[in-house]
Amino acid sequence: MGNHLIRGARRAVWLHYLISLAGLLIWINVDAQVGSDVALTRSDLIPIDPKAYLLGQFRPDTTSDFARLPKDLANGRSVYLRTEVAKALERMIRDAREEGVHLEVVSATRSFAQQRAIWNAKFTGERLSGGRNLAKEYPDSLERCLAILKYSSAPGTSRHHWGTDIDFNSTSPAYWRTGEGLLALRWLERHANDYGFFMAYTPDRDRGYRYEPWHWSYQTIARSLLRNHYHQLISPEDINGFHGADIFRRFEWRDWYVDGVSEALR
Repeated sequence: MGNHLIRGARRAVWLHYLISLAGLLIWINVDAQVGSDVALTRSDLIPIDPKAYLLGQFRPDTTSDFARLPKDLANGRSVYLRTEVAKALERMIRDAREEGVHLEVVSATRSFAQQRAIWNAKFTGERLSGGRNLAKEYPDSLERCLAILKYSSAPGTSRHHWGTDIDFNSTSPAYWRTGEGLLALRWLERHANDYGFFMAYTPDRDRGYRYEPWHWSYQTIARSLLRNHYHQLISPEDINGFHGADIFRRFEWRDWYVDGVSEALR
């Protein structure tokens, strides 16, 4: 009986050892895979210093993996996008035009400086927003920030920094309700997903910016940047250097304005 108990105890010890060893090997393997995936993903998605890229603090015309969109697709303007995005977008626009649908890019990659210029001009009233001078209409800075945030991102939080997002045709909501604009919207709703593009600010959201039928995002790259990198790398202290930045940081800006995109892009 004594030998039997000893043998049983030995078997239990060996079984416990084998289970522990197997668990350790699995943990090591999974941990190595996760580490390599993160490194690979960041290497593939972020061509320069990660913070500088996500905050838009770079020049797309001198950054690797950015390409200039053919000028006939952007009404003669020089606009840049991630190379993969630019190729997919060119195919989509040319296919739409063959079907008699007018699509052109009115805005693509924006640097931090460009987004700051837009924001500051609206904040001071030098630039009208929907025909309104927000500085006069909202003397209170907090209310003015909220008014700007109906359609404009604070510098450092804009998806346009990433080279994955574009604005089509017009940023006037009225344009998309009738005629050429409505025709373009219906085409995009039917076909844009097939090229990898999804509307960023759909009408069915409960937070964030107003409905923007003109703003579309390249899902494959943009969703990974948001899910795996933006919140891990960008802190509140990084969101500064523009009028009202201290006020903006008091808002639930991550949840409301950065994550407040369509479900397909989260």
